[in-house]
Amino acid sequence: MQIKVREGEVFPLNRPQQVWWGDSPEVMQIARFAGQEMMAITDDAGAFELDYLGHIASSYTSIEEAKTAAPEFARAVLDRLRNLIQDV
Repeated sequence: MQIKVREGEVFPLNRPQQVWWGDSPEVMQIARFAGQEMMAITDDAGAFELDYLGHIASSYTSIEEAKTAAPEFARAVLDRLRNLIQDV
């Protein structure tokens, strides 16, 4: 099987990866991991959580702690999704 990445700047894999941005960086920031957006955001209790591909990791004490945990969280989510695919 040969796999290619679609060309063009609008395709998510052709945009910067793991670069955090946001208009209110103390409350919410977004970055792309494997071309998909992950959000680090405050929760109702004042802690922080990560939201990626429908999965949430919570109880981070700061947005910086959440961002530090983000690569490991992304790998765990992608691993989980990978395991949901069954051979036919």
